[in-house]
Amino acid sequence: MTYKFFKKSLFLNIGVLLFVGWIILKVAPSFAQSNNVPAAVNSCIPKAQVARTEIIGSTAAQDKSYYLLAAYEQGDPIASDLIISIANKSCRREFYNPTGDRLALASAVPQTVARQLTLKRYQREINRIGRVTFEQQVKRSSSDRWFDEEAWALQQLGIRSGKASR
Repeated sequence: MTYKFFKKSLFLNIGVLLFVGWIILKVAPSFAQSNNVPAAVNSCIPKAQVARTEIIGSTAAQDKSYYLLAAYEQGDPIASDLIISIANKSCRREFYNPTGDRLALASAVPQTVARQLTLKRYQREINRIGRVTFEQQVKRSSSDRWFDEEAWALQQLGIRSGKASR
């Protein structure tokens, strides 16, 4: 009797393992590409420097699509900004700031693109931490000046920084 129970239990365990394995094989490929980053964008990510990415937002202008990514280097919990553009199925790295220096996105991409990507960054952050917390962080910011794209995005969101813009 114990043998029959053990035999059924063993077959059940094997069946469960096979089912879980099948699920992993079906679902894992969708996780392999960071946050649905298009393949054309993925091919432009500096793989030697960047361990993983998260898509922050995208916008289109002047027959190009622009993607703002949070790029994480191996072992670094703080992301760097990475902007990649796609035009005619080819990609170009427009902006990469691994040092974390305070630089305007508009120094590398058109101002309209910088504004839209900054707005998407702020909207993503509001969804992540909540509007009240985001507003508190803006008010406590150590930045005494805001770049144009930052001031514009905050204005679009109806948030006052209380500080002048550049």
